[in-house]
Amino acid sequence: MSKRLLPRQQSGFSLVELGVVMAIVGIIGIIAWRWIASTREPLQRPAIVSQLAEAQAAIEGFVLSRHRLPCAALDADGREDCGSATAIFVPWRTLGLGSRFGQLHYGVNRGGVGLDLAVLPPASVAPDLNINFSPSIPVLALDTDADVNTAAAAVTVAIAAASDRRTQINGLDWCRVVRRFASNSTTAGVLEAGNSGASIPVAFVLVHPGLNNIFEGSNVSGGVGGRRFDFPGRPQASDFDDIAIAVGPADLSARIGCAARLGAMTAAGQGAYTAYDNVRVVQEYWSLRVFDIDQAESALAGAQSGVTLAAVNLALAVGSAALAIASASNTEGITIFGIALSAANAIAAGVEVGLAAVDLIEAQQALQDSIDKEAAVRAYVVQLFETFTQSMNAAVSLDVKGLNP
Repeated sequence: MSKRLLPRQQSGFSLVELGVVMAIVGIIGIIAWRWIASTREPLQRPAIVSQLAEAQAAIEGFVLSRHRLPCAALDADGREDCGSATAIFVPWRTLGLGSRFGQLHYGVNRGGVGLDLAVLPPASVAPDLNINFSPSIPVLALDTDADVNTAAAAVTVAIAAASDRRTQINGLDWCRVVRRFASNSTTAGVLEAGNSGASIPVAFVLVHPGLNNIFEGSNVSGGVGGRRFDFPGRPQASDFDDIAIAVGPADLSARIGCAARLGAMTAAGQGAYTAYDNVRVVQEYWSLRVFDIDQAESALAGAQSGVTLAAVNLALAVGSAALAIASASNTEGITIFGIALSAANAIAAGVEVGLAAVDLIEAQQALQDSIDKEAAVRAYVVQLFETFTQSMNAAVSLDVKGLNP
């Protein structure tokens, strides 16, 4: 019996099937490539913005600890170089950042006389407002009141502590430079962001090369030579995709907290000076109150003498009346007149004693009133001294704190 030959079963894809599969894979690959390309910028741009924000925070933190902005680095090594005129990189090592920040360009204002934000500022801010408190304690020379002397001694210590801060440099002194820069932004040589047609002064600029990793426009050399970077909001185009952050002097001052810290310290210093100035005014009134006590004491002494004299006059008048009565048996007519006159004198002397007594009481009350008024002035002076001490100590504390939280 012969075997029937069956057709052999085939396995795998045919060329037609393989071609269809390859076409489908190619279409899917093209779609995927276009989708990845279209979503590539949204995925990377937030990361770039985040990197710039991190670098900005590190720069502002540097100000808090070093009282100045960092200088740029000469290359991607990341160490600031304050002596180089061509440095343009972020000093990532100096700032304590990672090496990936070495690709960023960085510009800081170094131009304008007295407006260099990358050098230590002069010690121009002091809690005593650079006021000469002389004489330091305007109190009465002969005053021996313990409260006044204690309060005056505290004022002396507060003034000395404030004067010692005049040579100390901190972030508040740097804030004064930033504020000066904000009000003198048109000075030649300051750092700018813009173009040849228009620009604005800035304290510092951070620039990322964008998705193509190539700096374009003014961001190539930035602050070197021309002292100008491109506007951070320059439209993205095929020949420009840099992403930048520029911080102006006023914005930097607000972000660092210059206005609030300087205002608080200055207000405390002004409060101390107001209290001190009031003491100098009250000093004159206090002297008048002491003089008033001297006058009241003199008036009291006069009233006491008046009472004594009135009493003597009364005694003499009574004695005179007694003599007139004793002589009545010898000269009746004349004696009666003498008795009446002596009686009138005695009555007048008695009234004089009464008036003198009233004057004495009034003088005693006037002296007490003068003493009470002087005591009130003295207590007010002590209060002013304490206010001065508290305000000055608060100003010193704020100056020591500087820009630190």
